[in-house]
Amino acid sequence: MKKIKDIAEEAKVSTGTVDRVLHNRSGVSPKTKERVEKILKKYNFERNVLASTLAFKKSFIVATLIPITKSEKEFWHEPDRGLKAAIKEIRKYGFDVRTFYFDKFDLESYSTEFEKIVELNPNGVLFAPFFRKTSIAFSKILDKKKIPYIFINIDIDSLQNLSFIGQDNFKSGFLAGKLLNMVLDDKDHIVIIRSIRNLHNHSAIGFRIKGLIDYFHQMKIDRDIKQIDVVDVEDIIDVQKVLANQLDHDDLIKGVFAPSSSSCMIAEAIENIGREDIHLVGFDSHNNLGCLENESIDFLIDQNPFGQGYVGLKILFEYLLFNKVPQKKYYSLINIVTKENAEYFKKTDLNEYVL
Repeated sequence: MKKIKDIAEEAKVSTGTVDRVLHNRSGVSPKTKERVEKILKKYNFERNVLASTLAFKKSFIVATLIPITKSEKEFWHEPDRGLKAAIKEIRKYGFDVRTFYFDKFDLESYSTEFEKIVELNPNGVLFAPFFRKTSIAFSKILDKKKIPYIFINIDIDSLQNLSFIGQDNFKSGFLAGKLLNMVLDDKDHIVIIRSIRNLHNHSAIGFRIKGLIDYFHQMKIDRDIKQIDVVDVEDIIDVQKVLANQLDHDDLIKGVFAPSSSSCMIAEAIENIGREDIHLVGFDSHNNLGCLENESIDFLIDQNPFGQGYVGLKILFEYLLFNKVPQKKYYSLINIVTKENAEYFKKTDLNEYVL
């Protein structure tokens, strides 16, 4: 097995030059870099990351910030699982990951936790930028301190974040429009159920709604689309009351779009109202599969939340340890989940093994 010393001798360079090429650091001419990379490829050379980390006594502090969850049924439980899986893998390389959590409906909670992160002065940060204005302000603080940061699930353009990993929310909303259009008659109306608590804190919801509306505009399909607001989509009594009132005033409503992960709650409200002729398209499979399997939901759009946490932290890990610059955006798959394939979106044995 070839060592760095052997590669250096064959390339007629120093071991330090080989190390710089391996870690994609500056200070190597393009011609020399090409020669070293050719020899590395020739021997299928793999970096001994652990040995390299220990030899240089490297250590990193990384902070993560996502919403706190009280139940496995909540969306953010899955990104949290992904983060914990990644933490188990990278901590042996000198990474000390500090986890912070906030109440997704409480700006003060978000600000308090972020201030703790700033005071910690970590080598890198991964967070979900829930409150737009505050997130922008904190991003600028991180920029000033030259701390690299990654967004997960929610993206904010025109900032200096290292990368973003999550779904293309506009396209997923566009797809939702197409799916609803497939199951509705030409004269049927659609209602979008929005949560006031989420609307201004979570930009992904707005992009999904815009995507659905744009589908019908682009396809030049004249379909009546209404938007109704509830205080909290997880309050089934409130949802049921507001939706029943809307259905009483418009008997052509046959399609419902739930742009959040509370699709099953809305499905139960529709069932309580006694409307079996309503078609529902919602988001996220982790807590909604039961309603999909009993056909109270027609389609779910899954965004691999586990992978967002797991891959997001691994991207930051590779940047800090190897100086590997990631793409600006990594989009999660837009998976269509139906009754027929629902079983494959349950927690897999592989994910359980990772944890």
